[in-house]
Amino acid sequence: MHESIEVLARPLLWLARGLLWLAWDFLVYTVAWSIGWPIWRVLTFGRFPHADWRDYDASGFWEAAMVCGAGLLALVAAIWLLSQYVA
Repeated sequence: MHESIEVLARPLLWLARGLLWLAWDFLVYTVAWSIGWPIWRVLTFGRFPHADWRDYDASGFWEAAMVCGAGLLALVAAIWLLSQYVA
């Protein structure tokens, strides 16, 4: 009985991992980078980040972390500020 559950659970686990990867890929690569990139460009007068707007793969780890972090922070801040006006 235990082996049959494992056989059924394994494809579901692969599916869940694939969906998690897809969600992470979309959230970080598309949303966070696209929000954080113009923020850093404005703050640094066009000097940072060195990678182009749609060239996330060309950025280094710290560059990507800073840009995506700023994008996620701006998104969270916008949601928090907007939630103050909706009761």
